[in-house]
Amino acid sequence: MTHSEGDVDPFESLIAELAPEAPAIKPIVETEVFDATEPSKVLRLSIRESVFRKIGDTVEELGDDPLKVVILKAAPVSRMYYSEAYTEGKGKAPTCWSTDAGTGVPAPPVLAQNRQSPTCFNCPQNIKGSGNGSSRACRYQQRLAVMLVDREGVLQPSQICQLPLPATSVFGNDRKKRGLQTYARLIDDQGALLSYVMTELSFDEDSSTPKICFRPFRVLEEEEIALVKSAQQDPNTKKLTTFNPNSYVDDSPSTDNVFSTVQGEGVYIKNL
Repeated sequence: MTHSEGDVDPFESLIAELAPEAPAIKPIVETEVFDATEPSKVLRLSIRESVFRKIGDTVEELGDDPLKVVILKAAPVSRMYYSEAYTEGKGKAPTCWSTDAGTGVPAPPVLAQNRQSPTCFNCPQNIKGSGNGSSRACRYQQRLAVMLVDREGVLQPSQICQLPLPATSVFGNDRKKRGLQTYARLIDDQGALLSYVMTELSFDEDSSTPKICFRPFRVLEEEEIALVKSAQQDPNTKKLTTFNPNSYVDDSPSTDNVFSTVQGEGVYIKNL
């Protein structure tokens, strides 16, 4: 749905409603801690081919209609480099990676022979043209832990998924097609907590690669907030935002590699 210049953006109205929640706020973005242990069963929300799929022991296609979730936790923005081209249906660990693009150094577990540079900022894989076309070979990503909401608007505490987002869904200042960071900061500017909001995820129909747009749907009720707080304290929820190369699946092929357009933007959400 589009809005004319004279329309009131529903996001702005919701922001005003959220402001009184400020005293209860604390950040939900935590410093990345590398976890080399094999995780327990993980549900993953895939956006490949601009279709939502819930992937666990089986794959459940959820369709391409807007999907409602509650964002529970977020990892810092990370960077990943693959020395080999993406192969359909075959997940593999990246060659080199940084679990916090703000610090800009390879993660400690990256083997010495795989490190492309001592720092991300002067890395040859971070040069325009090192990837496809004019893109960069090293890609931004951000991992979220989200609680799914059913079609009746009921929170599903047993359906908590890892949602890996490519750079196109993390960055971007388009008022009508907000990326994660812009969406989170607008709420944060009002001193509100993103996990108190039911968020609607939708695909940008004008994008040639999967791109998620974020908008608020409604403020959570007190009993729903209690469910969210409980889920945030669950160690399994934190594991969903902790990068583990032993089990990582690359769900975004290099065709979404447009990161030259977001260089210089903030890569860490202080209070998501």
